[in-house]
Amino acid sequence: MPRVAPPTTLHLPKQDLRTAETVAARLVRMIGAGRLAPGDRLPSTRALAQASGVPRSRIVAAYELLGAGGFVRIKAGSGAVVAADAAAAESAAGAPRRSTGTSTVKRTAAGGQRPRFNLMPGAPDTSLIDRRDWRRAWRVASREVPEVDRYRPNEHPELVTALRHHLRQVRGVVADEADIVVFPGVTAALTAVLDAMAGAMPLTRAAMEDPGYSWARAPLQDSGVDLELIEVDDQGLRVELLRPTHQLVYVTPAHQYPLGARMPVGRRHDLLQWAREHQAIVIEDDFDGEFRHDAAPLGPLRAMTGADESVVYIGTASKTLTPQLRLAWAVLPPQLSAAVRDAARRRRSDSCGVTARALASFIESGAMARHLARTQRTYAARRRRLVAALEEQLPQLRISGADSGMHLAARWNDGPVDTDVVAGLGRRGLMTSALSTYGIRHRPNGLLLGYAQLPETAAAAAVGEISRVLGQSGG
Repeated sequence: MPRVAPPTTLHLPKQDLRTAETVAARLVRMIGAGRLAPGDRLPSTRALAQASGVPRSRIVAAYELLGAGGFVRIKAGSGAVVAADAAAAESAAGAPRRSTGTSTVKRTAAGGQRPRFNLMPGAPDTSLIDRRDWRRAWRVASREVPEVDRYRPNEHPELVTALRHHLRQVRGVVADEADIVVFPGVTAALTAVLDAMAGAMPLTRAAMEDPGYSWARAPLQDSGVDLELIEVDDQGLRVELLRPTHQLVYVTPAHQYPLGARMPVGRRHDLLQWAREHQAIVIEDDFDGEFRHDAAPLGPLRAMTGADESVVYIGTASKTLTPQLRLAWAVLPPQLSAAVRDAARRRRSDSCGVTARALASFIESGAMARHLARTQRTYAARRRRLVAALEEQLPQLRISGADSGMHLAARWNDGPVDTDVVAGLGRRGLMTSALSTYGIRHRPNGLLLGYAQLPETAAAAAVGEISRVLGQSGG
């Protein structure tokens, strides 16, 4: 049996590692300079995070960007390995950057040009934000000079009040303001919940979906719990595989990430029943639950009868508006609220007060409701065109997750390795993500196609590029 090569020792400069993009950019420059060669194995995310003094979630995100751009291949059991053609990709593509909207896509593709097609998942079209509403919200937010003692960190009263009404009207989630906490991102919210639970009892076992959201996986692993990865099917997480010893489970029931399954009511009841029987906590990430296309209305898990004591509901502005806002919120079971606030204060998980007030104004003015209606119509139309093009040009692919959210999964059983396909597409100016990079034990082969930034008129051409690369790769 061939031995797995030891990981390459890396020393990243301490300065300017504030984002996943800057970490990824430094690694790409190392590839271009020959300091990382094809076949070199990168350090584990934990080891590089410790050596660099940055959160592990940031390294995980950087590796994801490198994988999506074809610079590395993620292999089960051997981690991230520099791709055979990584140096060529570096000279043609430059450093990878996470896109944040049609008007701000900076990542270059083959030939040094911006990508012709941005199908990266989770990237909203920021050009759909009404600029007048947006500027008005920020003017309102900037009228007052923030008072240091006006409220404690994470207790942004204007935003909490606005969120309470917004969540009730849009998502059917009813909560007391005392149970809503604002965070600078989903990772910060997850970390505070884990800290709070660990402070109340020994937190030893948790579970999450596999394949699943790696930005959630990292804080769970960093907490030191024994994390079990649970298989998903076409109805989401398989509840029957949960164990009585699991104290916490992370799920995405509205639109399973990445395969897109929508958990039906029956399975949601089973999950809540399991949580009640074993005094467990369910963390529900509703990251793109506002967008529903050809599916009957189905509210969040937290909105179901009896969910208040068991479900932590997490929402974010990063998918509805822009990731640059860096705002998320958690609706907590009453018994956890005080402990989560304390944990957030200890970690200094503070959100910008001006940003929080701007979002509150955007919601209270009705601009958010108008924006959601506009994006719902636009994304639904783009999704229809993409699905139609896939069905016409690539009928052999299995499509899932197209009835809600901002992305769909396109899978194949026999054929090329998806990371190779993603690298080939990147060289042709199409940015997307490989499904296999989201799994640990279960690694489906396919593409994760975000359509929020794909104009209707470009769908057929984008799928044509996918078809050509699959054909060239033997798919």
